[in-house]
Amino acid sequence: MNYAIVITLLYGVVVCAQEFRSIRNANEIVITRSESENNGDGTFKWASEFSDGTKLEQRSYSYISPEGEKINLKYIADENGFQPEGNHLPTPPPIPEEIQKALRIIEAASSNQIPQFIKPVSQPRRF
Repeated sequence: MNYAIVITLLYGVVVCAQEFRSIRNANEIVITRSESENNGDGTFKWASEFSDGTKLEQRSYSYISPEGEKINLKYIADENGFQPEGNHLPTPPPIPEEIQKALRIIEAASSNQIPQFIKPVSQPRRF
């Protein structure tokens, strides 16, 4: 009789352990796809997808220019889009001083810092 009780208790423990394992596995996030590619020339691609819908991907690129200079591209890709950085990328020319002065005047006028640009208080019309 004692054996029957022990066997019943062991069976209950095994069933509870299996139930716990299935509940725990349902809450775990697992990798559903994983790719890794290294081309040996400084370029690579790495991507992963997870069971919760998260996707991660990274790429890099570097090369030697015709002039013999090593070109590296660093970047950020976030909610503001793709933002590359590198010494090889073109930059805009400087803003001419006249345009900078005009922009300062416009900014000052919009914040009412210059008295001649303060909007007059309008009086109600009388008919």
